[in-house]
Amino acid sequence: MKLGPFFFDTKELFLILLAGLVWLARYFGWEIPLFDLQKLLLLIVLFLLAKGLLPAIHNENFLILAFFTLFLSFYLVELQLVLFFVITLILFRFLKVI
Repeated sequence: MKLGPFFFDTKELFLILLAGLVWLARYFGWEIPLFDLQKLLLLIVLFLLAKGLLPAIHNENFLILAFFTLFLSFYLVELQLVLFFVITLILFRFLKVI
């Protein structure tokens, strides 16, 4: 979808829609079982930044990274999630996966 000078892929549109829904759930105080809403918003922002800064990232690698980061959000605090995400993207770039 092209909106002015910006082009949004379906993944970016889905992430923006998801960010809006999670923000609404946080605003109205709705609970999502097993997940902390602040961690989910942080992950969504990280994924949007990664897709914006690395448009050549392969969908399979991005999906695997998303699943691992989401499952690690059960056990890790926000700073550790950010460190895991950034280190993984650096390793992906270093190993020429992306």
